[in-house]
Parts: sequence; C-alpha cells; structure tokens
Amino acid sequence: MNNLSLDSQMEIISVHVHKTAGSTFGRALKQVYGEMQVFGDYQPEKFEKTLERLSAQPQSRVIHGHFAAGKYKGHFPSAKRVIWLRNPIIQFISGYFFWKSQPQKNFFSQEHKYMVENNISLLEFAEIQAKKGINPLADFYCLDVDLTDFYFIGIQEFFQDDLAKLKQMLGWPEFKMEVFNQNKYPNYREHLQKALADKSTMKRLTEITSKDMELYQKALDMRAKRQGLSSSFQQYDIALSASRQKLSQVQAKLEQNRCIIANTVTVSS
Repeated sequence: MNNLSLDSQMEIISVHVHKTAGSTFGRALKQVYGEMQVFGDYQPEKFEKTLERLSAQPQSRVIHGHFAAGKYKGHFPSAKRVIWLRNPIIQFISGYFFWKSQPQKNFFSQEHKYMVENNISLLEFAEIQAKKGINPLADFYCLDVDLTDFYFIGIQEFFQDDLAKLKQMLGWPEFKMEVFNQNKYPNYREHLQKALADKSTMKRLTEITSKDMELYQKALDMRAKRQGLSSSFQQYDIALSASRQKLSQVQAKLEQNRCIIANTVTVSS
C-alpha cells in the first residue's frame, strides 16, 4: 500500500471509544467485511509504525480501534468515519467498575493498580480524574475534529436501532446482532443505580464530565435530526414506549402460558 493518502480501498475508519459497545461493533464489522479485512488499531505507537502494520495487511477495508479521530486526517479521504458515544457519566461509572472487575494481575496502568489495591471509592476516583482536568472524548477521541466530520455517530443507549440504521445506510448484508458486553463486576446494576441516586456523586461527575457531556448532547441532537424527531428528548420517549410495549407483550405471553398450564392441570384432574 504505497500511496496511503490516495488509497480508495479503505471503506470505514471506526473510532472505538472505551465502554461504548465498541467491541460488539468490532465483531459486527468482522462479520460484514471478514476477519482479515478489519485492521485493529489498539497499540499505543507512532503513526509511522501503524502505517507499516497497515502495509503488511493490504487487504484491509476497515480500521477499528482506540485512537483519536484525527489520527488518519489526510489519509483514506473516501473512508467513512464512524464513532459510538455514550452518556459520559454512565460511561465513567462503567469504566470504574470495569477496572475493579479485572484480575489483580491484569492492571492496565499504575493508576489502575493504585485504585484497586487501595480500594478507591467511585467519588475518590472521580476526584483523581478531576485533578487531571481531562475529558476523554473532548480531549482525546474528538480532539481537533467536529462531530459533523463523522459519517455516522451511534449512541450506545440506542445501540441495536442505530446499528440497524447504519446497516441500512451502508447496504450491509444480514449479520448476527449481538448484545454488547456486560460489566462483569458483581451486582454492577445495583452499584450503578446506587451511584446515580447519590446526589453528591452525580453533582461531581456532572462537573467533571462537562465537556464530554456537551459533545454527547450535540450527538443526541444530531441523532434526533437523523431520526426526524423534534428534539433529542423525544427519542427517549419513543424508546420508553417501545420498552413498555415489549413488556406488555411478554406479560401477555406469560398470562397465555399460565392459562394453558391451568387448563392442562384441570383436564388432567
């Protein structure tokens, strides 16, 4: 792959923001394009080294990994940029418990090691991050790019709907829709709800993630426009209505099965 800037083979450049169902999306990409045609860019290395690895995988049609969206500026101009975002507060909480769920031999960094070995609380961890003053989305993944530079921005909270929309937009063939990875920390859902109900924790997390929250809200507004909705809040109303309808269907099915079982017992008697 000699002239990377003019290469037209690359179709997708996918930014995997941590804890946004990026692993699930990566598996979907491999189903659509093939395992060997999806280049994983997860190594912290110089750009020249990445290009060397890409040259060794000339069949690649997709780049997917943890990298800043501006990394490939000037390269693959015809490739479509894709990114998935998530509510920054829930993303922060999820990341905290994800770190706590890892075996103690698998530390990602000295910070991770310190957090686990000293049993740092969520709020204490938030204060550590606050001192850095870094919002990962605004200060890394989307640094020096505009959200309008992306062909598609998916929202993790609407993952299946947005993945189906992207499939339609790109004319992808059918593939297996997987459920994204669940946080493996014991009783994670309970811990999440407890954190969300704690006013002091929420106040601090809102302050810490303010820059990322601004980008997330803009992405929600863009999604609402894409869906033909009047506001970003309407999409949550639609999702809630769909969930209620699904719950009603499940309850109706359970009631039907209960009646069948009751009739069977009566006949047997």
